[in-house]
Amino acid sequence: MGRIKTYPVIFGGRRGYFELPDEDVSIYLNPIERTLYRLFLSHPEGIPSDNLLQHWTELRQIYSQESRYEEKETRERALESLCSESGTVFYANVSRIKKKFVKALGSRRSSHYIIKHCPDGRYHTKAKLVFTDVAGNPSLRARHAQFAPHAVEGFYKK
Repeated sequence: MGRIKTYPVIFGGRRGYFELPDEDVSIYLNPIERTLYRLFLSHPEGIPSDNLLQHWTELRQIYSQESRYEEKETRERALESLCSESGTVFYANVSRIKKKFVKALGSRRSSHYIIKHCPDGRYHTKAKLVFTDVAGNPSLRARHAQFAPHAVEGFYKK
């Protein structure tokens, strides 16, 4: 029997970066993009775009960690826009996330990491969140510090 391939994503090293160890690349996402991507990494079964409000508590918790806005009302307005019925902000963020992954990895390799719309109406990613806290991992911090000067908007390659 063949093993199912997993596509690990490490989050928590440098603020805003997701590390893709299999690809030897790190990708920067802004706070609302990180919030959305972390939500989908936490739900491998996928989420319909019109079902984001059912994940309000989780979105609010993630965004409060990611956002630089101190005012709760400002954060709430950003999340309300993300979850609006029109879906405009949701689709724009999914598109921006995809663009950053494609820029870093190319279309083919990025297909495992991006958020995709599936025939069942759900959006999901094949990527798996494998680590969320590197506080006790000095080797990962050192790797980030070593390559930070090579940062390019959207991603940096090691």
